[in-house]
Amino acid sequence: MQKVQIKWVDGLKFIARDELGHEILLDTKKEVGGTEKGFQPVDLLLVSLAGCMAFDIVSILQKKRINLKNLVVDVEGEKYTEHPKRYTKILIKLITNNEVPKEDLTRAFELSRDKYCSILATLQVPPEVVFQFEQK
Repeated sequence: MQKVQIKWVDGLKFIARDELGHEILLDTKKEVGGTEKGFQPVDLLLVSLAGCMAFDIVSILQKKRINLKNLVVDVEGEKYTEHPKRYTKILIKLITNNEVPKEDLTRAFELSRDKYCSILATLQVPPEVVFQFEQK
């Protein structure tokens, strides 16, 4: 089981920490009380999706010994303007060097999309979410 912890700092700033001790600052826009010094949680969903697919695609292309020199994954999300402001559409764009055959890039993307990327799979079939409360 994976575990992360979010700890409140002040205002609307939080520190996220994983089991290995890595940390990310979470914050939000100034107009809703934040300082804009960290990632908004909703943006981290897009970061997670881009990262998951990038790991898969690079791994697949390297195993095929493709001449991969660079890879950029741009992810854009459209959201509802009303709460809960969930994403209604996500666009994933892959940018790489010209030496990568388009059919190999397409196949690597399809494998990530259809088989390997756990973030995309979670978005497509949402998990059961269970809540617990504890006061100290």
